[in-house]
Amino acid sequence: MSRLEKENAQLHREVDELNGQIERLHTDMQKMKDNHARELNRTNEQHQQEMSNLKRILDKAYRWFPSFKRFLNMERECLQYGFTAEQTDKLMHGHTINFSGWLHSNEYRRNALATNVTAQIVRDVRTLVLQINNTSISQWFRMQFGIGQEKHRGLKM
Repeated sequence: MSRLEKENAQLHREVDELNGQIERLHTDMQKMKDNHARELNRTNEQHQQEMSNLKRILDKAYRWFPSFKRFLNMERECLQYGFTAEQTDKLMHGHTINFSGWLHSNEYRRNALATNVTAQIVRDVRTLVLQINNTSISQWFRMQFGIGQEKHRGLKM
């Protein structure tokens, strides 16, 4: 019986040791979770601070340069119409570009094929207008889709 008691005592010591290891692992895991949460909070605070700083800078740019917002909107529109970033950059710098490809109208939710057209942004005192073949893009789309064209019919007598 003495041998069984010794083995039983040894097993109890091993169980106690393993329970101690489990406790230490749980403690370490909780410390890691706490450290991760603190780091995540710190990173989120830094991100919020950077976003706040960028918003302040952007608000200043809007106040100091009233046309700045119009330029940003025009850039977004050019990309939505289907011009590449490089083409949009050229348009934004006042260049005229030749274009062949599909242009997308969000207003009509349709694409129109533009074959060898010229595109440019015309700057007015208050607006920027994207033109295709010297016609505003909205009018160009209407012509492509046949919208607003009245059919003239002669009167029969």
